[in-house]
Amino acid sequence: MSVISRNERSRKAQTQDAKRYIQMTIRRLRQDMNLTQAQLGKSLVTPVDQATISNWESGKTELSASQLLDVMMLFGKPNFLMLLEQSDASDMAFTERKSA
Repeated sequence: MSVISRNERSRKAQTQDAKRYIQMTIRRLRQDMNLTQAQLGKSLVTPVDQATISNWESGKTELSASQLLDVMMLFGKPNFLMLLEQSDASDMAFTERKSA
């Protein structure tokens, strides 16, 4: 197996993990702010409907980079890459504890 194939598998897994983390984070932050999906959608720079927020949270559709930035800025978390890095660190700690 080539290095590229192994790297591709790893990237795919990391990408899927990041997508799931973003979905869960949007839902958690929205709920922490006591916002409905419709309220969140209306609050964005380019408003979207409730169904779009639902689809983002469930993973049926993906946000664009600008939509993700807008959502995270609305939640006071403009550096969403740091959130992903924190997710990686906590996932690694969880995996290490689980395998011990």
